[in-house]
Amino acid sequence: MMDKSFGLILAVIALIAGVMLLTGHGDIFLKGGNTKLRKEKYDEKKMEKFSGICLILIGIATGVDAFTESMAAKIAYVVILFVILAVFLFLLRTKCLKK
Repeated sequence: MMDKSFGLILAVIALIAGVMLLTGHGDIFLKGGNTKLRKEKYDEKKMEKFSGICLILIGIATGVDAFTESMAAKIAYVVILFVILAVFLFLLRTKCLKK
């Protein structure tokens, strides 16, 4: 029971943060690190948009994972997370860089 509720809490948090980023109200989630370097190198509006989409997808996957029990579903969940993160990194390095 604790595992399911924890997964649902994480899913809700990821969905809320994702929607905030997607709508342009979540720049607080992009704070930290070398912000000056990030502002020079990356288009922050595109970063917010892609981060929001990825967090929404992670939230959906985590919500579905909270209701699954099989080992195959757990493996699929981890694979999906890696794919989402790989696509995010690809987009970050190709679409979000300032020219």
